[in-house]
Amino acid sequence: MASPYSSTEETTNANRICRLILGPCTDELHDVLCHFVPPQALSHVIHVFHVNQKKPGRGLPLTGPQRDLILPRNGSYTGNYDDMDISLLYILLRNICGIPSHSNGWGNDPDPIDYSPSACIERIRLARNQCVHSPTSSLSNTEFSNIWSTIRSAVVSLDTFLSNGCKYEREVDFLRRETMDPVRDKHYQEELKKQVQEDLKTREMVTNLKRKMEENAEKGVGIENR
Repeated sequence: MASPYSSTEETTNANRICRLILGPCTDELHDVLCHFVPPQALSHVIHVFHVNQKKPGRGLPLTGPQRDLILPRNGSYTGNYDDMDISLLYILLRNICGIPSHSNGWGNDPDPIDYSPSACIERIRLARNQCVHSPTSSLSNTEFSNIWSTIRSAVVSLDTFLSNGCKYEREVDFLRRETMDPVRDKHYQEELKKQVQEDLKTREMVTNLKRKMEENAEKGVGIENR
C-alpha cells in the first residue's frame, strides 16, 4: 500500500513552482535591482531615501534580519544581492528604485494586460504567495499550468526590460522539463514559507507603526486644543 506521504503529480507541481520562484525568478529580480541600484551604491541610495521621507517613521519596512543584512552597523553593504530573497527584493524594488507603480498600485493584483516591470514583479510575488498558501502543498495540473504561464510571461517581459537575450526564459523552460526529486526539493517549499512569514512580520510592523503615528497625532491635537 502506498504511503500517504508519497510524492504525487500534484505535490510535484507545487515543488516545481517553488523551484521556479526560488531559482530563475529570484535571480532575475536580483538583476532588476542591480539594473537600478548597483550593490556598491545600495547603502547611499537607502540613506538618501530615508532623508527624503517627509514624515517620520516612513523608512523602509524591514525586519531585524533584513536590516542587519543591508544596513550593517559597521560599514556599508558589501554583498552582491545573491543573499537577498524575494521578500527583501520586493521591498527594495518597490521603494528605492523609482519604478513606476503598475496601474492598480503596488501590493495589488495587476491588470491582466499590464506587463510593466512593476506588474511583473508583483506577479512573481503573488505567485509565490499562492503556492505557499496552498492548503495541501500541492497544485492540480490546471492550477500549475495557470501559475506557470503567469510566471513565465512575467519573466519574459522582465527579460525584455533587461535586454538579456531571454536569459531567464530559457531557465524557466528548462525547469518545466527537469526531473524532480521529492526529497531534495521539499526544502524549496519550506524556504518559501519562511519568506512569507517574513512578509507577515513586515506588514505587522508597518501596521503597528501607522497605529502609533495616528495615536501620537491624536495626542498632539489634544494638547494644542487645551
